[in-house]
Amino acid sequence: MEERMGELRSRTIDDFLRELASASATPGGGSVAALSGAIASDLGSMVCRLTLKRAPTDQLKDLLARFVSLEGEFLELAEADESAFSAVMEAYGIDRSDESRASRIASALLEATRVPQRVAELGIDLLQDLCTLAPLGSKQSVSDAGVAAHLATAAVRSALLNVRINLAYMRDRAMVEEMEKAACALDDQ
Repeated sequence: MEERMGELRSRTIDDFLRELASASATPGGGSVAALSGAIASDLGSMVCRLTLKRAPTDQLKDLLARFVSLEGEFLELAEADESAFSAVMEAYGIDRSDESRASRIASALLEATRVPQRVAELGIDLLQDLCTLAPLGSKQSVSDAGVAAHLATAAVRSALLNVRINLAYMRDRAMVEEMEKAACALDDQ
């Protein structure tokens, strides 16, 4: 499993799907949420490029640059999610008599919660960019923009599900409240 870390971009789709379907804990839902955002970003890029052929505008060029940037961020987060969840599993594997176990679990859970929270934040940004793109895009690519919006929504909702699942295991009630409040704010957007 460790040799896979940081190599998401070099995996084939078949390899990734085989790993996803395996009994391994990673990749899992958090990585898939981030990949949904990356794919949605790429569809946004495609719509921009198709439209730029016929109607080059600075606004479309700016949106294209934004989608390219978001795709990279989502891919980094997909890899970060695998690493974060692996750290959680490793922390839970520490012998119960080890005094550092509780703090290592807490630290790992916090990071495993921050990653999907960032995916949700970027997903909201992506949805806003897609809404800006929709009326500008080529009519032939309306369905592609729509699929991108659905995938971005899936990225947000899936990431927030992962945030909330991780919060259920955290013991720092103040941190849980703070992160739940942030999740609710994202949910409301």
